[in-house]
Amino acid sequence: MSQLAALAPYILAECWRIGAVVETLLDPQQVDWVSRFWALPQGRAGVWLIGRQRGKSYAALTLAVEYALSAPNRVIRYAALTGKSAAGIVLPTLRQVLASCPPELQPKIDEIRGVVVWPNGSTLTWAGTDNEQFDRLRGPFAHLILLDECGFYADLERVESALLPQLTTTGGKVLYLTTPPESVGHVFVQRWRAAQACGAGIHSSVLDSPRLGAGGIDGLRRTHADRLGLTLEQLEQSTFWRREYLAEIVTDESRAAMPAWTAALHALVVRRRDRPAHWDGYQALDPGKIGDPHAWLGAWHDPATNTIHIEQELECRSSTTSIAQWAEMLKERERVTYGVNSWDGTLLGASEWRKDYGDLPEYLQRAVVGEAPRQPYLRVGDNDHLLLNELAVSHGLAVVPTRKDDKHLSVEAANELLRTLRVTIDPSCVRLIEQLYSTIWNRTRSQWERTGKDHGDLIDCLVYLLRNVRWNRDCRPPQLDHAGRHLKPKSDNMTALRRGMF
Repeated sequence: MSQLAALAPYILAECWRIGAVVETLLDPQQVDWVSRFWALPQGRAGVWLIGRQRGKSYAALTLAVEYALSAPNRVIRYAALTGKSAAGIVLPTLRQVLASCPPELQPKIDEIRGVVVWPNGSTLTWAGTDNEQFDRLRGPFAHLILLDECGFYADLERVESALLPQLTTTGGKVLYLTTPPESVGHVFVQRWRAAQACGAGIHSSVLDSPRLGAGGIDGLRRTHADRLGLTLEQLEQSTFWRREYLAEIVTDESRAAMPAWTAALHALVVRRRDRPAHWDGYQALDPGKIGDPHAWLGAWHDPATNTIHIEQELECRSSTTSIAQWAEMLKERERVTYGVNSWDGTLLGASEWRKDYGDLPEYLQRAVVGEAPRQPYLRVGDNDHLLLNELAVSHGLAVVPTRKDDKHLSVEAANELLRTLRVTIDPSCVRLIEQLYSTIWNRTRSQWERTGKDHGDLIDCLVYLLRNVRWNRDCRPPQLDHAGRHLKPKSDNMTALRRGMF
């Protein structure tokens, strides 16, 4: 053994005693992450968007250990997605970090309570954020809060409201660290964009890892390509590799509600359109449940091009907006949009819907009686019969309950209609456009993943609407030749456009 090697343990121990833990244990880029975090002005959060296998949790917990040793009675809170994942990160990482720590500086680790206590009285407490576990991290004050995996918290804003006030009296700091979330709609993306704007964001990918090196990264690529049945080129283009390892903000294509929706498609689909001379008005409603918003879309179908244009949206809080108030909002939209001034429960498209799908519910029987207003041609909604009954009976708004079987097939059909430019969207429909980017399936693909902001409610409205459009209905008046015979209306290749419709 060389003399230098023999001295190494003593040198390491002395580095611990003088507080040079970060410089000793981390690579140069990780040291820069930590330096930039501590250099942030008071009250500004640090945000690390870091790919897998780059050592973000190791760097953050090394930061925390050095901080705990730097002064007595420091209070550190560490949160992860679940209690199990928090322990699964903290315990092995701390063992690795503390491997060279002198005995007199070693903390006591209580795995059952999730607490680390140093000889100087500093503490680190860990917990998950699921099932209100983060309540374990509440306290009168804290000096440092680490929000690991925060791009995957079900309700990041609630965790923030519970923990961040603890920094008020101490002037402490919070560090957000995560790989990118599976949806661009996650609230973490807002934190990342804000951090980028003020220079508080750190981005690093697996390609920056000195520990793996070029050979290790190539091996990682091949392992994942073989596991997923992809070529190396396909892997590198996949959202999995780009999100997990390159730390790019992308929606996971395997869970995206509308995988066809991209910035390029957005540029083609989102535009203003004038109504044609002849058109049918359509509306779709999704009433809010469990605090979700009431959602509504208004659209018109152009028989000449056999396309539909989403022209309006409405979203309001169900917790503060009654059904009666919502009904009045919808009527006001119809007054302005169609010039309607009375509602008697009739609906022009109800009889055609009944021919296709069978009898209507009892509360909609009068929808096909008498003279119905020309617009809207059809209203469809979530099949909440109590609510639809109230809208029809108490407010004169006939809404046909949509079929909801084979939801995944209806969603795929809507995705295809978007991809083939059969749908256009007015730029004013900002929340629908946002949800087209952000809405994802839950892991069982049974419903949309719920966020603190919505539950894909306007996407549901879009699917209901597209599922019920009468694509073969031509509302244009018949044209006659000089002998009084009917002519086929002129169209923009309407027959071709109608092929392949669901």
